[in-house]
Amino acid sequence: MHAPLHRTPAPRLTGSYAPARRPAPVPAPLRRLLAAEPFAGRVKLTCAQWPSGPLATHAVAIPVRKEIALLPRALAGLEAAFAAAPEPGAAVFVVNDSRDASADCVRDWAREVHFGVALVEAEFDPAIRSAAYCRRLALDCAASLVAPGGALLTSDADSRVAPSWIVRCLTELARDADLVCEDVRLDERELARLPDRVRRTGEVERAFFEASERLWQLWTEGRAGAFAYRASGASMALSARAYRAVGGLPLPTIGEDAALCAEILRRGLRVVQLGDAGTRTSARIEGRASGGCGGELARRARSANPACDARLLPVEELRRSAERRMRTGLATKGRTPPLRLSEVLRELGKARRLIEEHDRRDA
Repeated sequence: MHAPLHRTPAPRLTGSYAPARRPAPVPAPLRRLLAAEPFAGRVKLTCAQWPSGPLATHAVAIPVRKEIALLPRALAGLEAAFAAAPEPGAAVFVVNDSRDASADCVRDWAREVHFGVALVEAEFDPAIRSAAYCRRLALDCAASLVAPGGALLTSDADSRVAPSWIVRCLTELARDADLVCEDVRLDERELARLPDRVRRTGEVERAFFEASERLWQLWTEGRAGAFAYRASGASMALSARAYRAVGGLPLPTIGEDAALCAEILRRGLRVVQLGDAGTRTSARIEGRASGGCGGELARRARSANPACDARLLPVEELRRSAERRMRTGLATKGRTPPLRLSEVLRELGKARRLIEEHDRRDA
């Protein structure tokens, strides 16, 4: 029987963390990864544990850095998702440059669950000390744990996936998706502690994305894919084949999730965008990654008229972009500077009027 969720360990908040000694020998797959680019000479391994047994059908990769406060919530969500999956999988955690009890929390949890868990504790060179490199190593490890036709999933240590998350992603991949993205929502309790305009900005953004997608499909006659994909590292899945085809996770300074989606599309592979599949990510404004979600939420909390997602375009610019896509196949580019909330509200009104006119003509 699967281990009950209430057995997820409570966070250890004391400063008693002490790095474990590196085991000998280091698992061969991990040794090969650390000896190759982009990690060669840049990662000091502190401790590693590796699952035994046959290759899994799917593996979930989680980058972790100083996440003891939120990690138990993430582990509880993962445990429920693994319990609902039709076949056994594996989980991979890469804990980098952490002096809290994050690794101990994962280690205690791993003793209670009934699927394979890989745990890598390491110190990264300052040049690669980022969420992108940590997720890359976690995904590379996950790729070594799955069969050739397997699936790789990734989330964040500050996020909680839904019990149906793994099943939903595997279902889409079985339908020939190469990458599955989710439009991830913020944790409601944390969001409620922020100024109302933060919530309002997110709601207006989402409404304009939906309206833009509707217009895009009308203007491209459904022959040019989606207007935009809201890729988030808190909830992504791709086939191991696609991951190897693109050469692994891209490594920009920020936005590795969007960069992966862009590379998948550039190679002509198929991306599926899910709506709300139940993943909830932290709405904290003290983010771990420079330029990440936390920083953006902090900017929105401070601004009376926040900047919105740079992929959102004025309606007429969206129309021209759709026409250009149909003529030349060129991808849509983001807008610089991005639209402000007041501008998005105005453009949303225009978009809704155009959609209403179209619907009346078709009625």
